[in-house]
Amino acid sequence: MMWRKVIPNMLTLAALVCAMLSIVNAIEGDFIATAQLIMLCLVFDGLDGNVARWCRGSTQFGAELDTFVDIIGYGVAPAILSYQLVMKDHGLWGMAFVCFTVMSGSMRLARFRVADPFRGQKGYLGLPITVNAGWVAMFVFITQSGLLREDVFNLAVGPLAALVWTISTVFLVLQVSTVHYAKPTKAPLFFFAGIAMVLMLFLRSDIALVSALAMCGYGIFYGLISPFLPRHEALVEEAAAVVPEAEEDEADDFPTL
Repeated sequence: MMWRKVIPNMLTLAALVCAMLSIVNAIEGDFIATAQLIMLCLVFDGLDGNVARWCRGSTQFGAELDTFVDIIGYGVAPAILSYQLVMKDHGLWGMAFVCFTVMSGSMRLARFRVADPFRGQKGYLGLPITVNAGWVAMFVFITQSGLLREDVFNLAVGPLAALVWTISTVFLVLQVSTVHYAKPTKAPLFFFAGIAMVLMLFLRSDIALVSALAMCGYGIFYGLISPFLPRHEALVEEAAAVVPEAEEDEADDFPTL
């Protein structure tokens, strides 16, 4: 039935709209809204693949459409956000970081499509592009919230800025590395918990701050710790037993959260 194919694609287009609006808000200087929209893009982009599987509406067209959402929402949008907020004041090094963000994301997605015919069903070769996008968006959200000391929680200068951008650079390198990441669980509880945490960003500022900090914590765990856990290889082997699906993308199971 046609609706089985239309609904997932409409969710993908909603993610694309969020990605575009996040860029517009970054240009206009509304960095809180930009961060929220990047994460909302992740919600819609995660929903489309899951809904396609639930209603048996997976299509090759949907898989292709997902790629455009990924590069705009998790490559271009965080690059423009970092440029508008911080990097435009750091000359050549700032521009190099912005360009590397887009290049790393593009190479990550190209390899995901060309070198991974199972499209993530057997885990990921390299860090999913969503992790760095979520990391940058959430730390921008945290530092722009107004609830923390601006002299300490500052992404322009100081120890925190050095830490955040260094970790972001490590994430960008990991995106094009050969480090193997297990695919996050498809358990509905985990999936909807991820959606709930993103929606919390639109609630009271103190609740939103806790959610943003928790998501940053998970980003560190997934990106820098999980590949080296003893049970990681077992998870990768378990994922390899899953039958590949037609529509799959890197946001499906919220690896950022």
